[in-house]
Amino acid sequence: MNRSYKILAIGVLACVLIIALTPYVWMLLTSFKGRLDILSPEPRWLFTPTLSNYPAVFIDKDYLPLVFNSLIISLGSTVLSVVIGAPAAYVFARSDFAGKEDLFFFFLTTRMAPPISIAVPLFLFFTTLGLTDTVYAVVIAHTSFNLSLVVWMMRGFFAEIPKEIDEAAMMDGRSRLGAFVRVIVPLAAPGLAATAVLCFILSWNEFLYAFILVAFEGRPLTVGIPGLITPHGTLWGQVAAVAVVATLPILVFTFLVQKHLVRGLTFGAVKG
Repeated sequence: MNRSYKILAIGVLACVLIIALTPYVWMLLTSFKGRLDILSPEPRWLFTPTLSNYPAVFIDKDYLPLVFNSLIISLGSTVLSVVIGAPAAYVFARSDFAGKEDLFFFFLTTRMAPPISIAVPLFLFFTTLGLTDTVYAVVIAHTSFNLSLVVWMMRGFFAEIPKEIDEAAMMDGRSRLGAFVRVIVPLAAPGLAATAVLCFILSWNEFLYAFILVAFEGRPLTVGIPGLITPHGTLWGQVAAVAVVATLPILVFTFLVQKHLVRGLTFGAVKG
């Protein structure tokens, strides 16, 4: 009976894996196809590969700076979110004050509203500041929705660390801030890393705010893809090439975050 369940589980897992990976494999193959192979009425799994799509879009169409814009936006938003959100989460985990839960719920509500509902106010706000069409506007916008994620996740991680460790650090002469920076943050490092990676992924994949706030200079890679849809047709090979490059950082960070998520959800400062 156990063997039958194991075979069934492997079969279900294989089906799920095939369903999940087939679109990505097809996109990867499309990035190496010529136009005739892409537009063939019948799907072509066997074809003569070509690398022409990659230089055509990243060199000829100058999409390479868009990759760096995406990195700047994602890294900048992640750093700001973690630097601001981690101390706030620590306060929520350690302190008791009037209205704490209401204030915490307020942080969470910033993720509940549809993004399009605040897109226009954000555009008017950054227009007033003269920051439209810059990466700074997108970094601040992404930080606004990543911040609540950091506070929510890191509050749970900090709560897992016994308060006695804070007290022991302060008895050794450290201030509350010193105990947080030198003791608590290193203990919560796995959770901090997992949270940072999730922030990076959300910022890297975001399209709406970046599309509204930047038009030319600060465009990330996600905003550049619609430019490959021309009046003469969609350049599917180049779209696939951009999509493949856009997924590479996500794949790398996904593999990196696995162990951090496991450690972050199970770490403890005191073992029984």
